[in-house]
Amino acid sequence: MRKDKSNYCKRVPPIVMARPPGPREARPEDKPDPTTQPPHVSAANESYVRLGGPRARAMTILIWLHLALAIAYPAYAGEAKPQRVMSLNLCADQLVLMLVAPSRIASVSFLSRASEKPLLTAEAAGVRVNYGTLEEVLAQKPDLVIAGIASTPTTREFLKRGAIPLVEVPVATNFDEIRKTTRLVGRAVGEEAKADALIRELDATLAELQSARLSRRIIVADWGGGGEVSGKGTLFDAILTAAGGVNLADSMRDQKFGSFDFEQLLALNPDIIAFGDGSTEKPGLRHEQIQHRIVQSVYRNRQITYPESLYACGLPQSAEAAKALRRAMLEIVQGSGR
Repeated sequence: MRKDKSNYCKRVPPIVMARPPGPREARPEDKPDPTTQPPHVSAANESYVRLGGPRARAMTILIWLHLALAIAYPAYAGEAKPQRVMSLNLCADQLVLMLVAPSRIASVSFLSRASEKPLLTAEAAGVRVNYGTLEEVLAQKPDLVIAGIASTPTTREFLKRGAIPLVEVPVATNFDEIRKTTRLVGRAVGEEAKADALIRELDATLAELQSARLSRRIIVADWGGGGEVSGKGTLFDAILTAAGGVNLADSMRDQKFGSFDFEQLLALNPDIIAFGDGSTEKPGLRHEQIQHRIVQSVYRNRQITYPESLYACGLPQSAEAAKALRRAMLEIVQGSGR
């Protein structure tokens, strides 16, 4: 039986090609509900919130640390004298150990251990040491933290955002700055009278040195090996000037630190070469140059080794360092007949 093709074609539905939807007018039902829509996250910030991403973990840690600070220190009571002082900086350590009773010191930095040869040691005071970490701050719960302006930047940044009082002590490179930093720490720890007493001792020592000037110029080079010398604006220069000496490096223009090589030192021929005790105790380039046979021959009896602990930090005792330096200079000059 033959099919009627015309009827068959009529029964087959036509094939319709789908077309992409074109633009249409916005309808009220198309408006998003702000109560159900998630917050917009840009592609640039997506990694911050991606579950399990490194930035997400870092942000979680930061949040928990802030919460820990807020819980541990809901409000600073403002004691007349802080009872748990924590120092994170060597120079601040020394002032804290001078001014605060050990029972009120939570800890000082590890640089104040006896092995580092500071002026005052943590062991002698019987106090703990820290390594400047935020975890130690949370564990020790100080009511005052004292730090330098350059060390432990991460810890300092968190403390500024938290509830723990923070005092940042600038580096002291002359006697005016020593007075300021001593008063700063004295006020912070509630020991202004002790700080003033230390400053009076400093001023009395400087006045004594000023009243008995040297009769001749004594030129000194702070030549600690490796060619490095301390120029104007350094604590060494301030101590040497108070002692009555002349810094060989004063010829350097606007430079705190410069260098004189071996040949320059011999050509300039200062009366005395000085170097810190750390330069001679550990093997290295500095030690080798200081022990060079020519240096030892020319300056055998014209060397001064000074305690680096008194020249690294500007302290009230820096005036005593100047007094000791003058005594050593006079002994050398009188002994050598220069």
